Amino acid sequence: MNAIRRGLATMASSRMRSWFPTTSFPLVVSAPMDFVTNPKLATEVTKAGGLGFIQGGRDFSPESPVLKKLDDQLTQARQLLGSGAAANDSSSTLPIGVGFVTYAASTRHFGETTVPILQRHRPAAIWLFAPSPAAPDTLPAIIRSLKPGSNANSDSTWNPKIVIQVGTVAAAREAVRNGADVIVAQGIDAGGHQWASGAGIVSLVPEIADVLRDEFPGKQVAVWAAGGIADGRGVAAALALGAEAAVLGTRYMVATESDAQDFKRRAVLSTSDGAANTVKSQLHDHIQGNMSWPDVYDGRAIVTPTYEDYRAGVPLDENAKRFQAAKDSGDLSRMVTWSGTGVGLIKEELPAAEITRRVRDGALKAIAGLNASLYEN
Repeated sequence: MNAIRRGLATMASSRMRSWFPTTSFPLVVSAPMDFVTNPKLATEVTKAGGLGFIQGGRDFSPESPVLKKLDDQLTQARQLLGSGAAANDSSSTLPIGVGFVTYAASTRHFGETTVPILQRHRPAAIWLFAPSPAAPDTLPAIIRSLKPGSNANSDSTWNPKIVIQVGTVAAAREAVRNGADVIVAQGIDAGGHQWASGAGIVSLVPEIADVLRDEFPGKQVAVWAAGGIADGRGVAAALALGAEAAVLGTRYMVATESDAQDFKRRAVLSTSDGAANTVKSQLHDHIQGNMSWPDVYDGRAIVTPTYEDYRAGVPLDENAKRFQAAKDSGDLSRMVTWSGTGVGLIKEELPAAEITRRVRDGALKAIAGLNASLYEN
C-alpha cells in the first residue's frame, strides 16, 4: 500500500500537497456544514491528513454574535491542533478552512467585520457559497477583500486559497474570473443546500476541468468534487473524472465529533437507497419557516411524511401545522435531515479521523485494483 501511495501521489495531487502541506493523497475534505461541523471535527480530519472545514455562518453585520463564535472556533481549532499547527504562533497558517454562505444582505459587511478575524487566525482556505443573484458584485468584492494587500487584508503574508462552490459550468467560469483558486463542483447527489438546477459529478466535474484547461490555461485552479461521495470508491471515481480532491458531507454527519442531533444520526444510519429516499426540494426550508434562500437554490434531504404530504397535494400552511404539531409532541419523523444520495453507503458512526483514513485508503485500494486489472489483461 505504501508503494501504491507514493506512486499515485506523484501522479496527481502534488499541487494539493503544495497548497496544503499537512494533507495526504488523495485529499479528503470535510464540508463546512452548519449544525454539524465544529473545531474538533475539523481538526481531527486535518490531523488524519485531510482538510477540515468549520462553518463561519451568514450574518456579517457588525453586531452579529456569529462573529464572536467564529473567533472562538478558530482559537479553539489552533489549540486542538497543538504543536503541529504552532498552537502559540498566530503567525503560522492554520491548516483548516472556513465556509461562508453569502446570499444575505449583511454580506456587504464581510470585509470590515469578518476579514479581520480571519486575518488574525490565518486559516488555509476560505469556502464561499450561495451568492445572491440580486447582488452580483458581492462575491467578487469578498474575494478581493481576502487577497493580500487589500484594504481589508493588509497582511501580505496571509494568502488563503479561495474555494468557490458551484453547481454549473457557467458558475465555475464566473468563479475563476472572480479569482477562485478551487472550484467545488457540487453535483445534485449532494446533501444539503445546492443549486436547484445542476448535474451529477460524472458530467459536471470533467466539463469544468475541460473549461479550466481550455479557457484558463495560465491559471492555477483546482477542482474538488462533491455530491454523493461517501467512501473510497467515490473518491477514486472523482479523481478519474478530473478532480484533485473529494468533499464529503453526509458521511461526517455521523462522525462521533459531529454536532448533528441524535435523530439526524439515526435517520442517516437507517436510510438506504438514496435515489428513492432522498429528494431535492425547497420544501425542506419552507416547512421550517426559512424563506430566505434565493430561488436558484434548493436542498436534498431524507424523505419524510412532510414531503409525502407535499407530493400528495397538501398545501404548505396545512403541512406546516402538521410539522409543528409533530415536533411539539416529540414526534421527530417530520424533522429535516439533510442528506446526499450516498446515505445508503453509511453504516456506522466513527471518529472523524478514522473516517478520513478509511476513505483515503479505500480510494487507494480501488485505484490499485483497477491498475491490477489492466496488467491482468
